[in-house]
Amino acid sequence: MKITGAIRLGFSISVPVTLFFLLLFAGLAAAAEFSADLVVTPKGEESLTGKIFVKGNKVRNEMTEDGEKQILINRPDKKVTWMITPEEKSYMEIPYQESDESFEEWTAEKEKGAKALGEETVSGQVCKKFEIVEDGEKTVYWVSKKLSFPIKVESSDTVMEYKNIKEGGVADSLFEIPEGYQKMSMPVPPGGNS
Repeated sequence: MKITGAIRLGFSISVPVTLFFLLLFAGLAAAAEFSADLVVTPKGEESLTGKIFVKGNKVRNEMTEDGEKQILINRPDKKVTWMITPEEKSYMEIPYQESDESFEEWTAEKEKGAKALGEETVSGQVCKKFEIVEDGEKTVYWVSKKLSFPIKVESSDTVMEYKNIKEGGVADSLFEIPEGYQKMSMPVPPGGNS
């Protein structure tokens, strides 16, 4: 669950950070529809803040770093992820692959493999608290009883939390490329093949 060590692809925001959080919530419950503030705090570093919008299996993440906004839209229905840079009115398209998801919807099966730690209220939501250890890495999840997915996740190096959760009322237009935006090619890393 490490998200440090930034690789930049012509964007202000670290691609591993934004892709991590996009993929983290790509598998939310199909019935979910909400918006929330997202706070990501790497241990020993300054917090990153943003917004997340979810409607069914569509997810939009908005993060700002050093004054530049980066938007990621995950569209499994179109088998695509868009990385949008509003300041440049441009976007990149990345093929969506279910096998790339690093997190699935919180399920009874996942709960069976987790150690229950009780209940706590997080961001106004009553949550079941769980611990999962994978490959020696401990991660704690606060799973909203009402929404049935994690609204706080803490690993050894990062804490992610939703705040100001508002259910319903998410416009379909938030999950589309804005009109007039230009498609850009994905840069090839040095020594990489095209």
